[in-house]
Amino acid sequence: MNKMDVSPDRQIDARVGEIRDIALAQLVLPRAGFSGGALAKELEGFADQRGEAFSTDYLEAFIMLVIGAGKRPRRAQKALYRLYKKRLAAAQMHAFEQFTDLLKAAGTRGHSLEGIYFPQSFHNQDHDSIWADVGAMLDKVQAVIGPVFLNSGTLLGVVRDKSLIAHDDDVDLAVLLEADSQNSAARAWQDTFLRLKEAGLLSREQGPNPGVFKLQSGGVYNIDLFPAWIADGRLHVYPHTCGDLPGDALMPLARCAVTGLPIPARAEDMLAVNYGEGWRAPDPGFAFPWTRANRRFRSFMDALGSNDKGSDNA
Repeated sequence: MNKMDVSPDRQIDARVGEIRDIALAQLVLPRAGFSGGALAKELEGFADQRGEAFSTDYLEAFIMLVIGAGKRPRRAQKALYRLYKKRLAAAQMHAFEQFTDLLKAAGTRGHSLEGIYFPQSFHNQDHDSIWADVGAMLDKVQAVIGPVFLNSGTLLGVVRDKSLIAHDDDVDLAVLLEADSQNSAARAWQDTFLRLKEAGLLSREQGPNPGVFKLQSGGVYNIDLFPAWIADGRLHVYPHTCGDLPGDALMPLARCAVTGLPIPARAEDMLAVNYGEGWRAPDPGFAFPWTRANRRFRSFMDALGSNDKGSDNA
């Protein structure tokens, strides 16, 4: 087939595959003086053409270029997390584990992996120790800010599966703020950050979304904290519930039968708002509607000065 007959997308895919092979060779058999700068710029050019539609080959090529060229490994963190989520959604976790094994092996050959975090699902982790860690952090946040409860995917897991969701990799909590509008909630949320920081409860690594705080974790998982408030008798929990439920859907908090930790008074109603009426059936392809959430919480996010509403790490 004449090269001119090949679509631009197929040409890009082929070139990305070539760059991936070059980066892989550098990981396995390191060559002195390899910089990878021109190849990285070429990949960035492809990303500009395609927006956020990164292929697994693209992500793996970028990660291996960063590590193979001796760049700061943390530059590859977002790409590694995107790759994890992509493989997870496609039920290809074996392929992800093979790739991370490849990176770890490269670390034994002199390539630096300092500071890079390898996402791990809850499947092979000790759930009892996770719940103990989460419970301790929940109590600390409650002592500093106010009522805290299991939220989003973590709430879904304990209600539907009676456990942490096996393929999940972070814990979701929410804290009830004293606020009567999105603007006052933003001010309360900013104050919450300062108080949590002063108490030493925040992780050193915070994501790009100011609507979510990362708490210190005793394991290889993140603990994400989201804001909640009740205004005019209606419940708001960023980013999924925006006045859809009455305040008594949350308060007074109930106790989770699995963990003993606090959950919303009407947890099933909140899950229906967050995940839809079919929340009881696992949906590996579920994608949170960030566009709608951004629109509904626009005043809150604008008051926080956000330019990145709804990130991969949220």
